[in-house]
Formats: sequence, structure tokens, C-alpha cells
Amino acid sequence: MYIDGDTHYWPLRFIERVSHPGKGHIEISRDDGKLIRFGEPVPGDVATYYRDGNKIHSFKEGRWSLDMRTDFMRKDGFDVQVLIPDNRPLIYEVDPELGRQLARAYNDTVAEDIAGKDQFIGVAWVYLPDVDEAIRELRRAVEELGLRAVKLNGGYGDGDLDNEVLWPFYEEVCRLDIPILVHPAARVFELQHSHPWLVGSERYQGFQHLPTALGFPLTYMVSIARLIFSGVLDRFPNLRLALFEGGVGWVPWLMQTLDQHTPGGAEISVAVKQFYKGRDRLKKAPSAYFEQFYIAAVSWEWYLPETVKSCPNHNFIIGSDFDHGDAVSTWPKTVQPIMAMEGLSEEEREKILGGNAMRLFKMEADSSRKH
Repeated sequence: MYIDGDTHYWPLRFIERVSHPGKGHIEISRDDGKLIRFGEPVPGDVATYYRDGNKIHSFKEGRWSLDMRTDFMRKDGFDVQVLIPDNRPLIYEVDPELGRQLARAYNDTVAEDIAGKDQFIGVAWVYLPDVDEAIRELRRAVEELGLRAVKLNGGYGDGDLDNEVLWPFYEEVCRLDIPILVHPAARVFELQHSHPWLVGSERYQGFQHLPTALGFPLTYMVSIARLIFSGVLDRFPNLRLALFEGGVGWVPWLMQTLDQHTPGGAEISVAVKQFYKGRDRLKKAPSAYFEQFYIAAVSWEWYLPETVKSCPNHNFIIGSDFDHGDAVSTWPKTVQPIMAMEGLSEEEREKILGGNAMRLFKMEADSSRKH
């Protein structure tokens, strides 16, 4: 079973379920240029979402059409798509009640859309600034609606994913035995001083993808290190986190450099030994905690075979970023480059294209699926 771990979904009608006056509206642009507010979309339409008089974003039918997704999934060679909520309508600075209503409406709509369609994995949205409500909504989304993961945009307030405010949320995630899918959004980090996601985002006009090219992997390196050294992963050893659109080439370096900066099996400097004298230590080497991280490769990473050799117990997965249009969007040619990549064994291909994601989502093998 091949699983596309990174696709973005935004069912238009979920906005209509929100009663908050600040919910905004959608305008459908048709071929004749006519705008019809909350109109019924047809193939080729473009939807634009407005809130507070501002355009939030525009997108084409791939963002909401399950039929189109099924078609591209088959073209690419995937059996299953993970439907990650698109970032922009539920940024955490919105009015709290609006955020709560948007999350509930989205979860209800996705659950309805994919009912009886086992080729899609539904992912819950929560309004994270209200942690108690996020826990309640997550419980409802999983236990009543059948969603199988939760998506987080990034850290909490002026902190990161290691913030102790989030620990009750992590406890519920572990109880429900679902993964957290981490997919940063720039505005989430504006309060976080010097956060890597923002590097060059407003300075380099000729390179608009700099936040994507550097922001994702740098953000993940910071967040992983904080989750490890804060003790969060010792406290929650069953927590599983998936990280998307940052590639995997940096993973061996991060594992090695974190190990070299802590006492343990590797030879370390006298300075490191002195620093840790009398201090609390991790329960295991930093690299060992990577078993809790499922990190998505990009199919153009030609060095993937060497990266795999450096991480023989890896949890690498794959995603096409359907239907976005940036440099890490590889649909509908995501599977083929992995299949053609010299130096990857058949076993490793199967792990990257599906086996590891099946473990992430606690899925059993289905022999009826053919890829």
C-alpha cells in the first residue's frame, strides 16, 4: 500500500456551517468571470476566501474535489491520500470563538466527505490557543467522527512544541493513539523571535520560496531538538510526530550533532562532560528519539539512498504536496522517481512509499490494494 502523506484539503462548504459573524465568505470565479458568492463550483473554477475584508487565499478545484484527487492519486501510483487541512483559514490569531467554530465545522465536513471512502485518511483541525477546547474537539473528532490524526501549524504562542502548556494535549493524543502532523504556517511564528521559518521571508524578493526551502528544515531541526532536550519525548514515549515538506537530507547530520553534544555512547569532549556533570540527562541518546519522528522525503532528493544508509532504522515517508505549486510539490510524479532511484532496495522503497506511514497511522496491511 502506497500512501501519499502530504496533500491539502479545503472543503468549501464548511464555512457555511460557521455561525460566527467574522467567518468571511467564498467567491467562486467561473470561466465567464462572474463571481457568485457561495456558488456551486464546477470543474475549472477558482475559489477565493475573504475574511475581514481581506483576501486570505485562492485555490483551484484540486483543493476540494475528491474525484480529482482520486484521479491524480491513481496517476501517481498511490493507494491512499492523507488529507491535511490547508493552513490559511485557521491561523491562531483569529477570534477564539471563530477559531473554535472553524475547527468543528471543518472536522464535521471532512468526516462527511470521506465516509465510506477508505482511500482517504481524515485529519482533525483544532484551535490550539484554547488547549482545553483543543483536547475536547480532538476527542470528538477521533472518537465520534473517525478522523485519524491531528494537524498542528507549529508552536504555541511565543514558544515551540515543547511548551508545557501543550502537555495535556499530548497526553490526550497518546491516549487516542494517533499521530500529530506538523505543518508550519508563517504567521503562526510571527510572535516567535528569530524563528527559522521567517528567514528571508520579506527580504529576498527574487527568491520567494526561501521560507519553504530553508524555513521548513530549519524549523524542524529546532523543534526536534527542543522536544528531545525538554524531556517531552521521555514523558510521552508513545508520541508520534510527522514532519512534511522539509526533506530528509539534514536528518543524519542532526542526529549526529545532537549525539556529539550530549554524554552517551559517542566519544565527547571534556567540555561536554564538564557541562553535564551533576545535571539531569536524557534517558537515551538524542538520535534514539528519532524513532518518534516520521519525516517526509521529497522525491527529487537524489541522495536519498545514502541518507537511508546513514539511518537504517529510519521512519522516512513520502508526500506529493497535492495540490500546491511550490518546489516540494511533486504530483503526479512522486512514486516513479523513488521506484527508479538506484541504490534503494525494494524493502527500502516499500518502507518509504507506504510501510512507514502504515506504522504512523497504525494501519494493517491490506492485500487487496495493488499499487
